[in-house]
Amino acid sequence: MTMDTTALPSELLVTPQPLVGFCGLDTARVAVHKAVWEAFSGSLQRKAADRAAVQYKLLPPNYEFPVAKPKRASYEWYHPKGVLKRNWMLKHLHVLPSVVVLFQDMEWNDLQWTEKQVQCASFVQTLKNALQERNTRLCLVLLQKAAPLPPGEDLLAAERAASLTNACGITSKMLFILPHTEHLTGYALRLESAFLDMAQSYYALMSKRIRNHRDQLTAAHTSLKIRHQFKLGFVAEIRQDFSTGQKHYFQAYANLDEIRINDGNCLEIKTLAGFLNYKICRLMFKLKTPRDAINQFIIHVEKYKSRVGFKDLAFEHHAWLSTQHSVFAELFCEAIKNGLPALQTQHPGIYYHKAAEYVMKRRDAALEAYTAMQSAAEVTPATNQNPLSLYTEFFGIRAVKTGDLMAEQQATMQLCDQERSFNHSSSIIGLLSQAMAQFKIYKCLRFRKKLAIDMAEEYLKSGDHAKALTLYSLMLPDYRQEKWSTIFTDVLLKTLRCALLSGSVTDYIACSVEALSLKHHGERAERTLLLENLWQVFQGVPPVPKNELTPEAQALWTSALATVKSPIQIDLDKVSDVVEMCATFERVQLNNDDLLQLQLIVRVLTDVPLGIRSFHVILADAANPQNSYKLEALKFFCFPSLTQLRGQNQPQEPLEKQRYEPKNFEKNMRLEPGSYYQLFCSTEAQQFQENTQLRIVRLEAHMGTDQVAALLTCSSNYSRHLFRHHTRSRDLDDNVTINPICYIAPTFHLDTQTNLGHGHESGLDEEAALVATRMLVNEYYPVVTTVSNPYNIYLQNVGVHISVPAGLRNSVFLTTDISPGRQKLHAQIQIDVGELSAHGSTTATFYIFSLAEAEIKLQQRLSYTLDVDRGQGGGGSTPARVSTTPNSSESTPDHEVKGVAQSLAAISPVQIEYLDETRVRKSREDTLTVQCYGDFRFSARFYTLDRKPLNQVYRGENFLLRANTEVVAVDDVEILDSFFICDHNLVQSNYSFKRKKYTNKYSAGEQLESVIVLRTNATLKDWTTARDLDHRGKLEGKAVASKFSRASVKSSAEEPIAPTPPAGMSAYISKSLVTKIPTTMTIINSNSAVSGALQVANAGVMSSSIQSDEVNVAEDALSTQEGLKTTRLVYNKALEAVQGTGHCRGFIKGIYTLEANPSSVPIFGVFCIRWRRANGKEENESKFVISGLDIAEPPLNIYCTIEEKMFVKMPIAFKVVLKNPTSHVVHLIANLSISKTDNFICSGHKQLDISIMAFEEKELVYNLYPLQVGWQELPVLSLEYNTKADPQKNDIQNALLDELVQRALPKRVFVLPPLKQQNK
Repeated sequence: MTMDTTALPSELLVTPQPLVGFCGLDTARVAVHKAVWEAFSGSLQRKAADRAAVQYKLLPPNYEFPVAKPKRASYEWYHPKGVLKRNWMLKHLHVLPSVVVLFQDMEWNDLQWTEKQVQCASFVQTLKNALQERNTRLCLVLLQKAAPLPPGEDLLAAERAASLTNACGITSKMLFILPHTEHLTGYALRLESAFLDMAQSYYALMSKRIRNHRDQLTAAHTSLKIRHQFKLGFVAEIRQDFSTGQKHYFQAYANLDEIRINDGNCLEIKTLAGFLNYKICRLMFKLKTPRDAINQFIIHVEKYKSRVGFKDLAFEHHAWLSTQHSVFAELFCEAIKNGLPALQTQHPGIYYHKAAEYVMKRRDAALEAYTAMQSAAEVTPATNQNPLSLYTEFFGIRAVKTGDLMAEQQATMQLCDQERSFNHSSSIIGLLSQAMAQFKIYKCLRFRKKLAIDMAEEYLKSGDHAKALTLYSLMLPDYRQEKWSTIFTDVLLKTLRCALLSGSVTDYIACSVEALSLKHHGERAERTLLLENLWQVFQGVPPVPKNELTPEAQALWTSALATVKSPIQIDLDKVSDVVEMCATFERVQLNNDDLLQLQLIVRVLTDVPLGIRSFHVILADAANPQNSYKLEALKFFCFPSLTQLRGQNQPQEPLEKQRYEPKNFEKNMRLEPGSYYQLFCSTEAQQFQENTQLRIVRLEAHMGTDQVAALLTCSSNYSRHLFRHHTRSRDLDDNVTINPICYIAPTFHLDTQTNLGHGHESGLDEEAALVATRMLVNEYYPVVTTVSNPYNIYLQNVGVHISVPAGLRNSVFLTTDISPGRQKLHAQIQIDVGELSAHGSTTATFYIFSLAEAEIKLQQRLSYTLDVDRGQGGGGSTPARVSTTPNSSESTPDHEVKGVAQSLAAISPVQIEYLDETRVRKSREDTLTVQCYGDFRFSARFYTLDRKPLNQVYRGENFLLRANTEVVAVDDVEILDSFFICDHNLVQSNYSFKRKKYTNKYSAGEQLESVIVLRTNATLKDWTTARDLDHRGKLEGKAVASKFSRASVKSSAEEPIAPTPPAGMSAYISKSLVTKIPTTMTIINSNSAVSGALQVANAGVMSSSIQSDEVNVAEDALSTQEGLKTTRLVYNKALEAVQGTGHCRGFIKGIYTLEANPSSVPIFGVFCIRWRRANGKEENESKFVISGLDIAEPPLNIYCTIEEKMFVKMPIAFKVVLKNPTSHVVHLIANLSISKTDNFICSGHKQLDISIMAFEEKELVYNLYPLQVGWQELPVLSLEYNTKADPQKNDIQNALLDELVQRALPKRVFVLPPLKQQNK
């Protein structure tokens, strides 16, 4: 119980619960009793959600219950001294139980049952005597070892239970059995519900008795009405009837308005109003009506905010208001934890803040009251009085006689003395911290900053300067960023004061430097005083005289100055408008032997002069941004305006330059405000590695002495002003070119000159070389590179490395061998020049071979090694030293270091690699671009003999191949020859071997056509391979003679596809592909999958067909039905692509292709075009692979033989051969009909029945005598199956037979006029 009227009593703040008392349990000595007690009152068991809200109390053996007061007959003349007694809530919460439970260890079969029964009856009678005039319920619980039997089965238990109840004078409903077995908790839960029912009946009867007393009251008993309404609400709250309790509390709160408030009863009325308001708001939050609770609290505060009471005790009123706000904030927090949502405009932090404000007013009122009390000298305060003597047994009433002025003054003085002992600052800080936590939760960050400032001020008032300095320092960056100059100036000066009082040298120097800015409100004299105090600290002396500092502060400054870590870093990027610094390189790019020069421009922005000890510039390189170099400024110019500074940077005459020589920079030089200082730093560029970008990372200015100093740092990023001036004389970047980056360019000692095209490699004159030829597909295009050394230095291991880009490595190749074999093709080549003397030169020639029309960008890398000396150069300049101290680059923020690394990650064409201390390798990568144009556009189509498109070929059938070639070369070419090499399973007619004669030159757009007659002797399943032929020859005892000695391989369609290796393995193997594959083969793609490269190596092929995603090499056909896909080859010679078995006939070797799903269609052959450039000597070949058609088994082969030339009136033979390719006899009927009788005279069988044995043939010979000149239609031969001899034949088979006749036999012939000899 608290006696302080400024705080709510603890019994009011807890949740009321029914009180149940336990008697007869000896928990200290009996383990069973302890287990029973823990089963009911244990903390773990009480947390369960299914447990009832009951409070248990262990009553000692001689517990004294409160004595009941005598009942009043009438309240007519009764006038209470107060409204609510202090001990009433405590009595019903902790003293007077609603149910008393007596525990006894008694078994039904106990041998001493009679004695224990008598003893139990005496205990019950004792409790009844102690609870006279009370309605407390009494019950008996027997502790037994075994669980009871079902009712009616244990007769002994029923008999003894009846005997026990009669002896104790209780009913059977008041007797319970509690077995202490393993299910003790379950039995305890069942008993708890029974106890709760008894308690509910007790409190219901108690409410009824209080209502009866209330009904006896008259209108004059207002205080008693309030008392009874409070009691009814409290009892209803114990019974968990919250809505009824809220109604009674609200009625009691309304009854308070009936009492007239004066200074005498003001404290009691406010105390009771606070109690009732707390209960009402708590129940409203519990009943989920938070808006009603907030409105009730607002109305409550507004009603009693002006009821101050005694003026001398105004601090009590502010304490009461603070308590009201703080407890409501706690209720609000508890409701939020239970699921109530809050808003930014309504949350507990608002009420915590108001509570803190009222505590501040309480402190001011207490100080004012104490001052007034000290002025009244006639009153002497009583000494050694007990503070509890001021209070009575009623809430809000003091033990002071009304009208006794002396006693009232004594009480006031005693209250003032008690208030002086109260720690107001601690209470304010606690409330403000709780408010800050709430404002942070609800994202009210700006108001949270304001609360932090209030808390810092409170720490400052309480004398805790260190904590105040910490809070002020945390808030300074926020207000600095928001640029609230008035607020920031106030916070900065208070921070400076805290730093002075706490002896913090670092914070004092930082705040003093920042306070020198003109943006902070203050006079020039104040800034001058700040600067003087700052220099006193630099000299190791406290900033103010000793007589103005307390001894504690003097001791703090002495120890702080002795242990200070100098220099103290101050970031000018945050502390603005004190000193402006900007650095720039004089040149953006330097060579290794040049002088690196920087300019540092400094301006003092305040109105007091500053003494600077030295200036430094921090540089970083791209190789390692963490390591930095520090340059010191040794020379300077001073300019009063930007106009003169701009004039100094402009080009001048040598005489004028000599007239204005820079001055030497001295330590602690005085920088006047408003002037521009141009400082110079220089060093040798040889100190830095070549191929490096240097960037200005930070600028440093040392201020102070050797003992204590400040390091003013800022980043090199120049920030442009948001608002530009209309004249050039106001902005620095308009007058000075700012170069934050300087590139140390490496010296590359090789120059190259590349000549493209034919003529350069053969040593022709210059006029012929001026006409550069353009590269064509399928030719070896020469490239001549001249490598020269224009420097006076000896170079070693000079080499030229040329590589094809990854996207073209399956269609573009390089070679340096132009021998007739031309077998060495590579994806990358290395030309070793060797040693190159000073001013020497040499040439390197290589050739480009391409399968595709594309823009070829070759990567050319020149490399060499030379001897170097890595020692730093001397000279008259200041060498740059590596900065390792923490006061420079190591203090650079991480984001700036990352920015340096990103900005310096430039890709240079020159790469430098140090082999050892004396040797270095330099290399440079260039791009050589060559545009490759097409040579020919080729398409191949298959037709029947009657010139119809062919989709399917029958075995043994003659068909036509029409090869169309269009010249697309940009330069004129000469076609030397064209021929077709067919597969071994095909046969060309003699007509196909007649070579076509070509003219001398062909230009772009001209077209050529070749017609070839082919016949296949096997279907796809019987397709003969080179291995089959060799095996057949061995079985016959003779090997098949091959025109070439290379081993035969399977076609790509039959070879299994090797699995693609992982990406890491592919890169590893492709790196050493040049050394792994034999030199006699073509390297197709050094970056492709290993499976493809090994497939080519195992096949032993010189080169391969290519089909790439990036470059489409394959030619699409003209139509879906007619066209066939053709793929170009890389074979150096056409005959190398086949294993010859005859004239222009052989086995097509295994073809490596990049197709994901190789086609199963066989390859019919290779069409080759031999050509060269007009007036050129080098011959080239363009090869085209022709894919075939599906080959089916025919029912009949038909061949026709007729004279090539026919003359009128001269007989000719028309022979038709019918061959049966099947294994059974074919029965046919042949009919010959002449459409026009005047065309031919025919002799022979016009209708004939034919039977052809299996795999035999039959000839039909007719003699024709032409009668007219010109195109004449031949007699029509028709064939059909003889259904009488072979009934299985039908019309469908006859239609197929007729189609074969139409495809094989000619329809018309051209008859020539008679020969001259015949005319004669």
